[in-house]
Amino acid sequence: MRALYFISVGLHLAAAIFWIGGLLFLALAVVPVLRRPAFRPISPAFLEAVGLRFRTLGWIAMGVMILTGLINLIARGVTLALLLDPAFWSGPFGRALAGKLVAVGLAIMLNALHDFWVGPRATQALQQGRGGDEVQRWRAWASWLARLTLLASLAAMVFAMFMVRGWP
Repeated sequence: MRALYFISVGLHLAAAIFWIGGLLFLALAVVPVLRRPAFRPISPAFLEAVGLRFRTLGWIAMGVMILTGLINLIARGVTLALLLDPAFWSGPFGRALAGKLVAVGLAIMLNALHDFWVGPRATQALQQGRGGDEVQRWRAWASWLARLTLLASLAAMVFAMFMVRGWP
């Protein structure tokens, strides 16, 4: 059983590394390069293709994190009865878990808005050659949602550290 727990933790960490690393790579490497004049002609098509690929893999990683997160909690002795006990949530582990759950929920919500509503509308407006203002508005929304998703994901990581290592 202990080996299964370590496998689950390893998968959880690998999925989190992929998710956060991918968000950082897109924000710090891909998007700045695509803003260069030489890459502007291919920028929309390239960003759409990379975005769709990362969207698929990112949601798989999110599913892996949710599943392994539940397995990890069970392996650590967190039961439904414990989760229903208000005293649990006032302790250091419970507070850290609550923070992580809020951050994860926020990251999922923001990412869903980005991937399934704002991103496709930005791409559609760009492909249909709609007015520059509309395209810019949708692109700005997509950019801000991506940044907020990254921030919420980093917050989840910090709360995960508090769960394992305790509060500073």
